[in-house]
Amino acid sequence: MSRHTTPRAVAASLSLATLALLGWSSGSTPSRIAGTFDAKYAEQHPLPVPDGAGHALVLGRVEGVNRSTGPRLYMDKGKVTNFEFADLIQGNGPQQGYLSMSQGADSVISKWSGKVTTTLSPDKTPITTFEGTWTKVKGTGRYEAITGKGTYKGRFTSQTEYTVDWSGEISGERLAER
Repeated sequence: MSRHTTPRAVAASLSLATLALLGWSSGSTPSRIAGTFDAKYAEQHPLPVPDGAGHALVLGRVEGVNRSTGPRLYMDKGKVTNFEFADLIQGNGPQQGYLSMSQGADSVISKWSGKVTTTLSPDKTPITTFEGTWTKVKGTGRYEAITGKGTYKGRFTSQTEYTVDWSGEISGERLAER
């Protein structure tokens, strides 16, 4: 069986192959994003573990508003809800959870994990910081096809409030330039 290929068919095949190799499809180029938010506990449930002084499991729901600080606008003034779990001994240990950002019908969910560190200031006041990584797991609306990952760092400003700075890259949506 013989195949006849026209020059037009060859050119179309080469063009499609070139586009696929270069990754030219809507939203496939990674976009750098960054933001910051202040958050406050809406719920916080510490559960002491009776195996030693200062060990507790802590479950919480935290709310805030994101402010986009990166080169691309991303969820600027979006509602932040953080669902978190920590296993802490003397204020130190692993933490993990899911963070939701939303604006109307557009939303994203990220899974995150990291570490909490507590030190004492010279006046013996606890200073609690945390840092880790995040990965996008789901999106809706204009972010339905979103993928991405990045890092975060934060610090407690009171027993019930903290500030988070985050950055990373996403694909699956073209974002507006600043």
